Amino acid sequence: MAGVAAAEEIRSRFPGAKISFFGTGNAVEKRCLQGRGFGLFSIRATGWKGSVTNAAMFIFGFIVSLFRCLWTLNGLRPDAVFGLGGYSSLAPVMGAFVLRVPVIILEQNVIPGRANRLLSRFADLVLCHWTSPSLLAYCGAERIRLTGTPLRRDLFGYERRKAAELFGFSPDKITILVLGGSQGAAAINKAVAESVLKLMERRYDIQLIHCTGSEDYLRVKHTYEAAGINARVYAFLDEMGAAYSMADLAISRAGATTLAELTARGIPAVLVPYPYGTDDHQRVNALELSNNGAAVLLEERFLTPAGLVEIFSGFIEDRAKLRRMGLISKSMGKPEASQAVVDVMLRLLEEKKSGKICRNLSPQTT
Repeated sequence: MAGVAAAEEIRSRFPGAKISFFGTGNAVEKRCLQGRGFGLFSIRATGWKGSVTNAAMFIFGFIVSLFRCLWTLNGLRPDAVFGLGGYSSLAPVMGAFVLRVPVIILEQNVIPGRANRLLSRFADLVLCHWTSPSLLAYCGAERIRLTGTPLRRDLFGYERRKAAELFGFSPDKITILVLGGSQGAAAINKAVAESVLKLMERRYDIQLIHCTGSEDYLRVKHTYEAAGINARVYAFLDEMGAAYSMADLAISRAGATTLAELTARGIPAVLVPYPYGTDDHQRVNALELSNNGAAVLLEERFLTPAGLVEIFSGFIEDRAKLRRMGLISKSMGKPEASQAVVDVMLRLLEEKKSGKICRNLSPQTT
């Protein structure tokens, strides 16, 4: 999570900093923040899908959340608010604007999300991972800073041999990393599991780390166990740094944070964009990598076990191609983004407060 990565970078520089998050308080947020010592204030945040009922729920939820944010921010007296996008950004950022608290927002996608299109009007700065005509049009070039997406330090903490010991793998065999997402991507999980069975028929000696999400965990795990496949299956994996250190190839959705992590680690990928996202933003994200040769874009409507077998086989039989794609991926990565983001924050605060060092920061989490 980008907010956690930025918060940890701030804390590493200012151990006494008080850092709090606004969010919906869902299971994913609680898991990300667990044991890290950050505060979490829960607010209502729902999207607006067009119907009168949904519009009424959105307006009511926003008003309730705005007043809660105003009350909380007035008590916290933060030096800045860092918005991470999405509907849960609206109330914290708008509340900060009303209270004249400096606002910085992060846009991780090539096409700005609808919330950030609105919130960019109230932000002092817009930090981004990519530059694009749509970003410039919606957010204004004068406020944009190209920093990248903050990434946790533990994503970079493993050497391959150490990671191999953790998973019980050989460090020399090709390892495929499957990222089904925190909620699971049933289409990817099913197609990969079936394709791996066919790869075994061809006697390819590979290893698999498969993060399924909660819903498909047991089904995928039993599939591999029954076939005797050398795979490690997880509903959720905390040691993603180790997984990235082992991965020669990844297959995943094209969410912004995932792409930031894959490129920072220089991992070539097969990207299957979520086909129902707003403005088809995952497909546009994936095109950034595929057009530069760092990934293969595979639309979900063309996702089949037979097709994956051919894609995987091509990579397994041509390791030089994997290495070339990995180098391109790494050249597109921004592993120092956390430091860059905090540097920009501090410069803004120095300009706003004539050199006063920040002590309290309130990131907003999605």
